[in-house]
Amino acid sequence: MNYVIIGNSAAGIAAAEAIRQIDRDSSLTIISDEPEHTYSRALISYELAGWIDKGCLDLRPQEFYDDNHITRLLGQRAEKIDPAAQQVVLQNGNKIPYDKLLLATGGSPQKTGIAGEEKKGVFGFRTVADLMKIYDTVKNAQSGVVLGGGCVGLQAASGLHHHKVKTTIVIASPHLLSQVADPECGDFFQELFEKNGIKVRTGVSPVEFKGGDSIEKVVFDDGTELAAQIVIVGKGVKPNAQLAEGTGIKVDWGILTDDHLLTAEPDIYAAGDVAVTEDRVTCESTVNAVWPCAYEQGRVAGLNMAGKDARYDGSMRMNAADFFGISFISLGVVKPREDGYDMHTYYNKNKQLYRKLIFKNEKLVGAVLIGNVDNAGVLANLMRKQVDVSSIKQSLIDGQFDFGVIRPLIREQADHFQETEYKEAYL
Repeated sequence: MNYVIIGNSAAGIAAAEAIRQIDRDSSLTIISDEPEHTYSRALISYELAGWIDKGCLDLRPQEFYDDNHITRLLGQRAEKIDPAAQQVVLQNGNKIPYDKLLLATGGSPQKTGIAGEEKKGVFGFRTVADLMKIYDTVKNAQSGVVLGGGCVGLQAASGLHHHKVKTTIVIASPHLLSQVADPECGDFFQELFEKNGIKVRTGVSPVEFKGGDSIEKVVFDDGTELAAQIVIVGKGVKPNAQLAEGTGIKVDWGILTDDHLLTAEPDIYAAGDVAVTEDRVTCESTVNAVWPCAYEQGRVAGLNMAGKDARYDGSMRMNAADFFGISFISLGVVKPREDGYDMHTYYNKNKQLYRKLIFKNEKLVGAVLIGNVDNAGVLANLMRKQVDVSSIKQSLIDGQFDFGVIRPLIREQADHFQETEYKEAYL
């Protein structure tokens, strides 16, 4: 058996580990266009901001590949898949045969599409290569602009600020975190960032990057300009689905998969930020490009590649970050666009506490927490398991709940909690 994995991050590594749990002897190859040892993309922003020490990004020990008998083709780009011949064609022309193939190719930062984007000093914020270039640039940068007010943008701004760069966050939307939180939440973080020396501009969009070879100014649609020697674009991620071209693999934004993470091509699987799966809360097909989902998808795909019958029960939208010591978590459906939702919000600005819970048909479907996020794991599992929470709804709204409160609920709805720590601990 020849196993081939394209991708060397969360989904790819999880798949490799799952395969090796079952099959220690067959050939296993990991291909990646990045030359680095496997690392955690989620920690790149933490390193830039000084929240962790430099050089602590490794996802697995250096001996990981040798210990698991994995052939590494790092720094080599997969250019094409030939399903009929069951081969991966590399950019250098080499052909890698496979019996089972996993596409764990992740995503790439969204481009702005405006003039001057190719100038030196304009970066995405996705890879170690991005991080190294940013380190080189901030040494001589006085002013910086971050485009995007989501978690990535806010973390990037925190990183530039840490390196003494005068930083401005610029967003077209009316408030920060507009995709995952309400105006009150966004305004809370805007005040927090501005109090810590990072400016925020809302309601404007860039139209041009000015300068010679390097960025010097950003021009906006209201005619204003901001001086900048560094610009970080944090406007979301697009799935790297190019390898599906010319095959029978179906693509709708990302690569479509079934509940085994199998694509429309036999023996080809997809997992991670490139894969479309069912959202566990909304029951809609989508790409939930977050680290825990990528890892779990990779694990399930790897088990299936090695002959097991493992089913993926769906992803869930989630965002978590810490800004200037204040924790933030967003889970599930947080900004419903239709009727039928029951929303409850608690906000104590002085105590830096915010809690919003969203219910539908007596099920918890969304949550936003600022400050106290201790019970976020409980909320996430109630959402993921689609539990009827009517008996404990008021306790959830009041923020007065723990495992003791939900224990009777677990006993009543034990079928929802199969294969979780709850059933084992409390039944």
